[in-house]
Amino acid sequence: MLEARKIGDRGTTKADGIRGAGVSATSRKFLGCKRRLARWVADSIFAVAGKPASFIDGFCGTGAIGLEMLSRGVGHVTCVDNLLSNTVILDGVLSGPDPERLRCALSHLNAVRPQPGYATRWYADTYFTRDNCMRIDAIRPQVDQLLEAGRIGPRERSALLASLLLACDRVANTVGQYDAYLKHLGSRPIEGGRHLVDSRVYEPLRLAPLRTIEAPGAQVLTGDLLDLAPRIDAEVVYLDPPYTTRQYIDNYHVLENIARWQQPELSGKTRKFPRSHLKSPFSTRRGAARAIGALLEALRARWIMISYNSEGIVPIADLVALARCHGPVRMLSRPYPVFGGGAGVARRRSVTECLVMIGPRR
Repeated sequence: MLEARKIGDRGTTKADGIRGAGVSATSRKFLGCKRRLARWVADSIFAVAGKPASFIDGFCGTGAIGLEMLSRGVGHVTCVDNLLSNTVILDGVLSGPDPERLRCALSHLNAVRPQPGYATRWYADTYFTRDNCMRIDAIRPQVDQLLEAGRIGPRERSALLASLLLACDRVANTVGQYDAYLKHLGSRPIEGGRHLVDSRVYEPLRLAPLRTIEAPGAQVLTGDLLDLAPRIDAEVVYLDPPYTTRQYIDNYHVLENIARWQQPELSGKTRKFPRSHLKSPFSTRRGAARAIGALLEALRARWIMISYNSEGIVPIADLVALARCHGPVRMLSRPYPVFGGGAGVARRRSVTECLVMIGPRR
C-alpha cells in the first residue's frame, strides 16, 4: 500500500513554529524511538554533510529525526514508514489542520456516548479497560463520519486520528508494546509493594490537541521503503531499520488495527490481525543484510546515514562492509542506555548506537 500527499500549502517556509501546547508525536511508548538521540544524529549529519536541502527519514517511526531536521530549518523533509499508525500521527502533526474545525471536532468526539463495538469485542479487559474500549468504538467511526459529512477535511481527520492513537497509547495496559498485555487489569496500581498496572490504564480515554508544526515542505509516505526508493530522492537519506527479529507490526498491531479500522477477525491470546504483508525483511536473520544491500543499491542520494545498534542481527562489521560498496564510509558511535528487552523487564543496560555515514556519493 502506498499513501502519499504533500503536507501543507500555507504557513512559513520552515518548521520554526510549534503551534499549541498539546501532546507531542514523540511522547509515545515506542521501541527504538530516537527522541533522546535526535540531537546527536542531527549534529553528526550537519557536521559531515552540512545543512541538506532535502532529507528523507526512512523507517521514521515516531518521526523524531525528521522533526529534528525540520526544527533546524531543513526545508524539504520526507518521512516514510510502512505502518499507518506511525505515518498518520506525523501527518496530523504536520498537516496544518484548521484550528477552529479541529477544536469543534475534538469537543464533539470527547462528548460522544461510549458504546460497545469492535474494539470492545476484541480488546476489552486485555489491552484496555472495557470502558475505554467503548470510547474507542464511539470515537473511531465518528472521525470518518465527520469527514463524510464535510465537517472536517483530510487534514483535520489526520490530526484527530493522531490524537486518538496517542490517547490509546497513554491508557494501554502494556509496558510500551502490544505483543502482549499485562495480566493484572482490575488490580490497584500498587498492591503489597508491587507495581501491577499503570494508574493511567484506568483514566478515561480522552483526545488531546496535538502539538503541531508548520512545515509546508514536508511530506509523509506510507509504504515499503524498498518499493518507494527508486521513486524518491534527496540530498541526505537517513535509515533507521529494525535491529532485531521483533517485528514492529507485532509490537504495534493494536494501534495499527485502530488506525486502519477495517475490523478483521483477530486470533490468538494477543488478538492479532492477519499482517504478513506488513512484516519486514529487515527483521529476519536471513533477510536483513540482503534487504539493506538492496536498499542501498536503490536509493538516490548524495549521503546515506544508517543508524544501527551493537545488538543488531547484522554485525556492525558486515554493515560497514556493505556500506563500502556504495561510497566512502565513516562511522560514529555512542553508548546508549536502554531498558531490558521484554515485557516487565525494567533493568537498564547499555548498548552502542552506531551511525554509519556513506558519502559523498557521485
